Formats: sequence, C-alpha cells, structure tokens
Amino acid sequence: MKDSLVDIILNSEKRKNVLLLLIEGEKSRDEIKRSLNVTSTALIPQIKKLKEHGLVIQKNDHYVLTDMGKVLVENVLPFLKAVDVFEENSTYWLNRDLSGISAPLLKRFGELGNYLIIEPDRNYLFEFPKEFTENIGKSRYVMAFNAYFHPEYPRLYSKLASEGIKVSLVLTDSVCERMKKDYMEDVQKFTSFPDAELSVLKEAAGLATLVTTDRFLFLCLFDNHGQYDHKMIMSFDSGALQWSRELFDHFKGISKSVQFPVIKK
Repeated sequence: MKDSLVDIILNSEKRKNVLLLLIEGEKSRDEIKRSLNVTSTALIPQIKKLKEHGLVIQKNDHYVLTDMGKVLVENVLPFLKAVDVFEENSTYWLNRDLSGISAPLLKRFGELGNYLIIEPDRNYLFEFPKEFTENIGKSRYVMAFNAYFHPEYPRLYSKLASEGIKVSLVLTDSVCERMKKDYMEDVQKFTSFPDAELSVLKEAAGLATLVTTDRFLFLCLFDNHGQYDHKMIMSFDSGALQWSRELFDHFKGISKSVQFPVIKK
C-alpha cells in the first residue's frame, strides 16, 4: 500500500530534513550529504521516495522541490517549528498559561526558535539574570509589557530612558497603581524623557512580563494556577524578536497612553 504524504513527510527524520533543506533552494547531492551529515547509502533511498510521491524532482545532480512539495513544506514548517519549541522543554510548557498570547501569534509559536529557560537561584530571585543585564543597556530600543511588578523596573526604565534609549512601556492597571504609589518619582522621571512612552491596560491573563529589544526577547509566563515562579525565557533568534515585537504591538494597541506631571527642577 502506498504511503500517505503525511507519512512520507513526517515519519522519517532524514526525509523531513531533506525537505526542510530544499525549501531554501535547490541543492546538489553532495550539498545535502554535507548539510545533513549523511552518506549516499542513507540518502538515496529517501530521495527516491520523495521523488516517487511528487515532492522532489531531480535536475542533473541537483534536487529541487516541486510546486506541490513547496506548498506542503511551507505549510508544515510552522508545525514542525512549534513541535521543536514545545518538545525541548515539554514539562515547562505544560504548566504555562498561554492565554495572553493572541491567536495569530500562537499559530506562529514556533518562531521562538532556540531559547534559554533561566531559573534563578533562590537567593537571587529579585535580581535580573546576567543575560538580561548584559544586553538591556546595549539595546537601541526597549519595548516592555508588565503584568507583574518587579521592584527594579521603575529605576531600570528611568535609567534606560535617561541614557537615550527609546523605551515604550505598557503596564496593567495594578502594576501602574503600584508604581504610582511607591515609585512616583521614578515614573515622573521616566515620562519626562522625549523617547519614553507609557501606556496602561486592564489586567491581562497568562503573560507576566515581555521585554523585546533589537538584541533579545525576555518572556515570563504565569503558570496554570496564575502563579509566577521566576522561570524566564530568553531568545536571540531574529524570528523570536519579530514575533515578540508583534506581541508587544498587540498589547500596545489595546492600551491607553498616560502622562504624569513633569517634575519641577
């Protein structure tokens, strides 16, 4: 019985990798062997199956996806990327609340790409990880959404804005009220800088913190019980940066800009 296209694409790691490589463009047999680190003996039977099912054609010593192959691979690619994201740390993701992420971006969740999960030492729970502090001050811009209050945020955002870094900040109502109550001077200082923006929105589920810059993504999610366990995600992939900017834009779009009286010198 002839294998289904789903079986051909997904049931062999070698075939899947060939297809993902060919989506970049035509490749010679030697280029495929080098890229995938396989022998001709291992490669030829898999390419034969791909050709038999109309996914790949051969042009001299080069292989290229058919139009049907391109359509199928381009549609299955987001699924495979999402599988990679979840599979690497499935225990972590099973305990996360993803409801704060808009549906279109959930469909592109695989764009997180390669990422780190950072779990700080219990003695340093309220200190930013070194990966964060080493990169935030080198960024050209910072866009941050906070539904969780951290005592260092008011000083940090004011410091970044004072150094000429463009900072756009979106807070939930409760975080904004806490900042106004206990850190009003920092908030006023922040909003006094020309490249600083502050917006507020109603409470949002799932997402605790999102910081996206031209250098990195920093993401913290509440768990399924609404608790914050200080586990953080960082990614430096270009796809993750674009994805996170769009997520921030979503929150910015449903927020309301606010201003505070300028501090008198």
